[in-house]
Amino acid sequence: MSLGRYIVARLLYSVPVLIGVTIVVFLSIQLVPGDVARTILGFSASEDRVQVLRTQLGLDRPLVIQYGHWFVNVISGDLGISIAQQIPVAKILIGKTVNSLILMFASLFLVISVGFVLSCLSAGRFRTLTDRIIVVITMILASMPVFWLGILLLYFFGVKLQMFPISGMYNMADPGGLGQLLHHLVLPAVTTAASSIAIVTRVSRSALIDVLSQPYILASAARGLPRRDVVLKHGVRNMLPTFANISGLQIGYLFGSAIFSEIIFNWPGVGLQLYNSILQRDTPMIQGCVLVVAIVFVLGNLLADVVVHLLDPRRH
Repeated sequence: MSLGRYIVARLLYSVPVLIGVTIVVFLSIQLVPGDVARTILGFSASEDRVQVLRTQLGLDRPLVIQYGHWFVNVISGDLGISIAQQIPVAKILIGKTVNSLILMFASLFLVISVGFVLSCLSAGRFRTLTDRIIVVITMILASMPVFWLGILLLYFFGVKLQMFPISGMYNMADPGGLGQLLHHLVLPAVTTAASSIAIVTRVSRSALIDVLSQPYILASAARGLPRRDVVLKHGVRNMLPTFANISGLQIGYLFGSAIFSEIIFNWPGVGLQLYNSILQRDTPMIQGCVLVVAIVFVLGNLLADVVVHLLDPRRH
């Protein structure tokens, strides 16, 4: 199958998934206790005023009709009006999504680069001291909760050593450029990427070990090829589809799990906005944030599938 046809097929497969996501997002918000109309008017409002607003908002209609109306609006780019800020949700989420994508791509860069190096070192020196040290490190990274690691890094590198900023994307008093952004990005990116680095390293290590145990690899080593060439030129090439697949699956995870990093480091992204919206019971904003996370997750999986398709040895 050509690349163009494969991408179109994957996009068509993603459509029902996204529709299912909208249904889950809508119904999950409806199951949350509380009344949107009373939240808007305040708990001191009379019951008559609450009923009038419920009618105006269409909350007295059956759920199927409410979902249909909301779904049509979502397709047209209208995610509703934020209850807390009285601004269109889509307008707020555009900037927040960009900020979260910056954090996600920085974390993904760390996951891909560090995960690739560690997996090659570990598998290339299987059952040696280097391999055992890397296995222990990945186990520790996988076991540390994101919020605990974030607080730990913030305390030591932000408060004690004062090597990195502890809040925001820029200095509020003197906003800078790219250099200042990268400086603020280090701690949140490391916090977000830590557990994914462990996952990518462990899975890629196992895949590379399996490849290096194949007869043609053993034959290459028996012909006297240097171990480094055997691992990098022959083993890694056949491990890349697995590496790309597991790395691509981390895109949605990194985007969603960044909520902890964004809260700890006050990073103005979708995760922090979702947290504040939950505290404010801002239903339209919660729906919009969850929908953005779901869309990024689906698109991340699509990107991973395309890369794996390109790396498939059967295509060459």
